[in-house]
Amino acid sequence: MIKVIDKTLKVLETIVSASPCAVTPKKLAQTLDLTVSTVSHILKMLLESGYILQISRQEGYVAGPKLAVLGNIADFEGKLLAAGKPLVDHIAENIQDTVLISRVYGKLRYVLYLKNGNPAREIRVQRAGTRDLFWTATGLAEMAYRPWQEVLTLYRAYPAKECLPDATDEEALQKLLSRIRKEGFYTTRKRDMGIFAVPVLVDGNFVAALGCNIPASRYTVQHIKKVLKILIGAAAELSSALSACEI
Repeated sequence: MIKVIDKTLKVLETIVSASPCAVTPKKLAQTLDLTVSTVSHILKMLLESGYILQISRQEGYVAGPKLAVLGNIADFEGKLLAAGKPLVDHIAENIQDTVLISRVYGKLRYVLYLKNGNPAREIRVQRAGTRDLFWTATGLAEMAYRPWQEVLTLYRAYPAKECLPDATDEEALQKLLSRIRKEGFYTTRKRDMGIFAVPVLVDGNFVAALGCNIPASRYTVQHIKKVLKILIGAAAELSSALSACEI
């Protein structure tokens, strides 16, 4: 498997390096010391995935649109984290609990940055992407700004046990997402913790979720108000910073 990945990456890197000039399968095979059949198989996979484009049979292949999208994502995340990390660090220190920035790509939620300000708790990101869009506050905060039909498609692929209690059927979910958009935040008690999420918007468009989780013992009315006030203020500050970056 590693050899296949290595060969695929070499083919892709060679095509990207040559772009905007096209590269033929024969040229790739000669350059990388691979068989034409191996190169053709790899090109087929890359083409179907959108990583490359075929100009013609004679001219060959160039870099495709997916690479441009990935580049834009990386550029966006760089600006988001440059502005967001200091805020997250400050909030985590202030409330002495866990604060994070997350974003959904495809069917998975990715924690882009997390800071734990509570030494009594051990919080860490176990996996790069998690399938918990309806089981987390930040996942639901992002779903609130997605088209309803897109949300339904994702939701119907989730077992009810993987959804928070107030999102266990389609009608309840639609009401919940509408409430999140109206109120500008979401918080609930989940097992042994309280969870929070506030959307970060630029020109009314969702760009990320700012989240927090605290022990259930601290999930009191007074502390909930404090955490929400801090998160909402930070989200507004982050939105302004991103607007200035013209994201």
